[in-house]
Amino acid sequence: MILLKSTQRSLQISLPHIKSQIQLMLTAAGYKDWDIGVELTSNRRLRQLNAEYRGKDKPTDILSFPFAEVAQPGKLPAPRSEDDKNLGDIFISIPYVIHWCALNEVDIQDRLPRLYAHGICHLLGYDHEDKKDYRLMKRREDALLKRMKAWEASLLAQPTPPASKETP
Repeated sequence: MILLKSTQRSLQISLPHIKSQIQLMLTAAGYKDWDIGVELTSNRRLRQLNAEYRGKDKPTDILSFPFAEVAQPGKLPAPRSEDDKNLGDIFISIPYVIHWCALNEVDIQDRLPRLYAHGICHLLGYDHEDKKDYRLMKRREDALLKRMKAWEASLLAQPTPPASKETP
């Protein structure tokens, strides 16, 4: 289950669309039936979390909090129960992302899926502490995004069934 909430007021967002993008990425990653929490929030909230958990008193675009400790990136321990099928939580500061997009001339609708993929990769044990880890994580993010976009395009290309005609 995807628990998605928006506590920010900077941008009107289609939560069903975001949920479907995240679900496609979870399916592509091999964790279709796993739980994940995603909060779209403010700079203030990210600053608080960043200070508390990383010792950095400043906002950031995204923070991820994995549920399980991972020995090898991309391979979570086998769940012992349904309750263990929890990837963790992702927090995204929408004002931070809006500002970043303006500075980098990137459309926010392109940036947000990249951040979902980035957060999911962190929950799966990927990191970017050195160049080798960065390249591995970036490849995984790119693969998730590519798969999501292909599935979205496929869904959009499907013909809409004709409206049924009622007989009097």
